[in-house]
Amino acid sequence: MQGKQGFAIQTLVVALVLNGILLAVVYFVGGAFVTFGVGLLITLLLWFGVQSIGKRFIEGATAAQAPAVAAKEPAALPPQPPAPPPPPSEASAIQILSILQRKGRLIDFLQEDLSAYQDAQIGAAVRQIQQDSKEALAEYITLEPIYQEAEGSPITVAPGFDANAVRLTGNITGDPPFKGALRHRGWRVARVDLPKQTPAQQKERIVAAAEVEVGG
Repeated sequence: MQGKQGFAIQTLVVALVLNGILLAVVYFVGGAFVTFGVGLLITLLLWFGVQSIGKRFIEGATAAQAPAVAAKEPAALPPQPPAPPPPPSEASAIQILSILQRKGRLIDFLQEDLSAYQDAQIGAAVRQIQQDSKEALAEYITLEPIYQEAEGSPITVAPGFDANAVRLTGNITGDPPFKGALRHRGWRVARVDLPKQTPAQQKERIVAAAEVEVGG
């Protein structure tokens, strides 16, 4: 707005200067009265004429500068790929191992060298470990079978099945539905309710603390 006002004032000044020169000529030729009428007309014509010429000049200069301004604008950055998902936390897995060790001594059993024991001895130990580990797991995690049918039952795998939940074996040809026999019902986690851990516990990776009897 201020630029347009300044331009109008400048054109008016130019028109007045030119008008003054022309009026001086007309005054000497036609007298004062003629000079007033002709001067008013000339002033208006000069003002509009100077404004028209000035606007065309400014528009031409702006159009010439437009490509240079566009060239200076930075190019649009390509879309950034999504950030990779965070690595899975190992704290929960360590905590589950700790629970199974604390209540079922499962880690001790898995790390034990069983070659020195008789089958009868191993069988008796396994029964107790299985019972304690099952109770420990059920306290914090609820598991449910993917298929409710008994193993060995005939099964039809419908189109669009979840390949993560159902693994096909045997002679697989064509497209689903597939008909076969259930060899394993599968398991999925229905509930997880692990105790809260402090940051220090998550960092230490302790499955089972060492036990030291003092004063023996």
